[in-house]
Amino acid sequence: MHIALFCPFSQGPTRGNITSVQRIARHLQIHGLQTDLIPLDATDLHLHLQNLVATPPSLLHGFHAFHAGPLTRTTAQQLGLPYLITLTGSDLFDPALRDQQETRLALHDAAAVTCFDPLVAKLAMQAFPHISPKLHVIPQGVESFQDTKPTKKPSDSFVILLPAALRPVKGIDFAIDALSPLTDELPQLQLWIAGGELDHQYAATVREQAAQLAWVKFLGEVPYQSMGALYAAADLVLNSSQFEGGMANALLEAMVMGKPVVARDVPGNRSLILHGETGWLFQGGEELCRLISQLMAHKTLRDTVAAQAQQHVLAQYSPQREAGLLAQLYRSLRPAQT
Repeated sequence: MHIALFCPFSQGPTRGNITSVQRIARHLQIHGLQTDLIPLDATDLHLHLQNLVATPPSLLHGFHAFHAGPLTRTTAQQLGLPYLITLTGSDLFDPALRDQQETRLALHDAAAVTCFDPLVAKLAMQAFPHISPKLHVIPQGVESFQDTKPTKKPSDSFVILLPAALRPVKGIDFAIDALSPLTDELPQLQLWIAGGELDHQYAATVREQAAQLAWVKFLGEVPYQSMGALYAAADLVLNSSQFEGGMANALLEAMVMGKPVVARDVPGNRSLILHGETGWLFQGGEELCRLISQLMAHKTLRDTVAAQAQQHVLAQYSPQREAGLLAQLYRSLRPAQT
């Protein structure tokens, strides 16, 4: 079976979508499927599309209803093939993208729609009631890192790692403002921000905000294969996103590394983290500060919950299972294909 995977962003700062698509492609191949990755920001996109016409796949799979949905839909119609759409975040939670006619058409004509967890599925059915009969929940997978030799850090520091590209939805400015009151009483606290600049105006604002704060460190774009060393060095991993369309790759990666995680209480995070058992959730800045202060003082608690989270993720979020469920869905949409 031959699947074409349409991904909106493959160049510039790393986003969760391309990480997910590349992981899925690798594991689909292990399941015996042939995959073509169609990066919609590639300069030779027209050549990729010409190749699909010359050698049609069995079906098309678009990741993000707004950014990838329209081209996935029109290409599938041109080739006379079914397609499916995976909801990945802003296509559901950002009204400016969710309510676009192109988004709704892409979902309306799709043979199937997938999302990463039941809570997001419930919200998707509220936003797009017509997709209910064809909506499938396929839990996101996570891979372990090979290089986990910790990045060097001061011996007396407590490092909070915030893996996020610089754009408003990631709430980096919120995290800096919220944690600032703690640094007077806990001078060992450091915030490491790992991610490239997706919104240059926002990035400039955040950098200006942190310019005089010695405890904030911008690491810039970090290659995916190097992230394991950062997770290994961190004492805690933070997610401050305003919304998550599924299970954040960074949280899954931290948990599989056995690191404690603290995340904003939004649907995507809530579906992954059971408060006090596999991590901690917060709603506002004061609650975040209380949690961080408590966790900095109780290493045993951090280690216990992190170990529970690691076992949970290893058991429930296997990339092999993710690919297997997708392969099963693909075959159900093209029953005559092998």
